[in-house]
Amino acid sequence: NDYVCPEVVGEPVLIIEEGRHPVIEKIQGRENFVPNSVKLDKEEAILLVITGPNMGGKSTYLRQCALITIMAQMGSFVPAEAAKIGLFDKIFTRIGAGDELVRGKSTFMVEMSECAYILKNATYKSLVILDEVGRGTSTYDGMSLAWAIAENLYQRKIFTMLATHYFELTELAKLYSGIQNYHVSVKEWGDEIIFLYKVVPGAASQSYGIEVAKLAGIPQEVVDRAKEILYKLESKNLKKHTEVK
Repeated sequence: NDYVCPEVVGEPVLIIEEGRHPVIEKIQGRENFVPNSVKLDKEEAILLVITGPNMGGKSTYLRQCALITIMAQMGSFVPAEAAKIGLFDKIFTRIGAGDELVRGKSTFMVEMSECAYILKNATYKSLVILDEVGRGTSTYDGMSLAWAIAENLYQRKIFTMLATHYFELTELAKLYSGIQNYHVSVKEWGDEIIFLYKVVPGAASQSYGIEVAKLAGIPQEVVDRAKEILYKLESKNLKKHTEVK
């Protein structure tokens, strides 16, 4: 499978060079999978904020890093060019969206319950994977919760990978030296976008949500109207900030 023997060490570190998702690459074929690297340490990269469009590869990136970590600790070779992985006591994840209506729990309640469990049980030796936090409520409520949760995990020096559409969270990297921004890259071609599936340093410039909706089959008249509304909202927001300044 073109796997390598990982270096398992006692120090808290997670370094994966050109890692791959072991299941997806089997389905798509090795030649069709775009590998990505990650580096977490307790000084410069405790928490990664990962932005970019839906369908761009954020979830795959998070999951493959967790899977490679588990494979290394169980004694397996791993799908990567090289890997240096510390010992983790647990891997916590908050992934996907689903409700538990029979138990009286909404999607947002389930999400917050999962976050609460992570915050109460994760330790200095844990790895936390957060694939979106703060959805299902008002924008400012959700963004504030995501910010506070990320900040708490960082301050406790818990390795965390957070994929989000809240671009405001990229400001965390300006406040804390141990937080870094990454994004999945895309290429624009006219009104179309091409997913490159490569995770690179820096924050994404936009979400491309409307473009993804178009790819999903949303009627063109709805897409065009959404663009008009987005333009008006962004213009209004820009005017507001200008007046405040």
